[in-house]
Amino acid sequence: MSMTLDNLRVDHRVTVLQEFTDANGVTLRAGESGVVRGLSMNPHCTEIYIQIERAAGKVDLMFPLRATSGPRNGHMREYFEIGEDVTTPCVIPAFHDQSKRQMIVPPPEKKLGPMNTAAWRRAAQSTDGPDQLEDIEKEMRRAIDHIGVAGSIAELYAERMRAFQRAGNEPRAIAAFKLAVDWMGTYASWATSGGEGAALSYERDQFRAALAREFGYDPTDDGRPPETYCQLP
Repeated sequence: MSMTLDNLRVDHRVTVLQEFTDANGVTLRAGESGVVRGLSMNPHCTEIYIQIERAAGKVDLMFPLRATSGPRNGHMREYFEIGEDVTTPCVIPAFHDQSKRQMIVPPPEKKLGPMNTAAWRRAAQSTDGPDQLEDIEKEMRRAIDHIGVAGSIAELYAERMRAFQRAGNEPRAIAAFKLAVDWMGTYASWATSGGEGAALSYERDQFRAALAREFGYDPTDDGRPPETYCQLP
């Protein structure tokens, strides 16, 4: 399985949400679109490479893995909106009796909910309402039909944490922190292979560490050492 990075997948269309410039000085502006043709890291795992095919030609982007601003690990969805899968289908010749061929009729297309991103952003930046925004979670899950929705919900609660920080409300900021970490854990648990699971678990751990640095400490860390187990022969 090819590498995944946040919401980015190879052979998926993407649209730039906000202007950025990569480490090599390449600038993409909001509204530009293309197809992700490559996702990789250098051998030392210190740099991220993204190749995007646009109508004007391919562009190769590079970002330091430990970047603190712009497109980076755990924040790609702030800069790229993922679109349709444009993978070229693989056709395998049939070597059986072709007279018995029958077309498969797919089930009715699943209708997704509206992408009400403005309302989601307002909810994330508001200090009103309960700690867990269950209605917003359900709406986002109806509108985003892939595992990236869990990461998007985690980012929503991370933004809500910052709103409570600015308001000086530590208990509610802690609640938002924990919800963000829980949803990022859900994101990692939805991996469909061992390789993807390892990549998403790394992304989950990096997200939690970055959020703890923003918060000033990790509210989920009770100070106790991790449990150890001794298995007797």
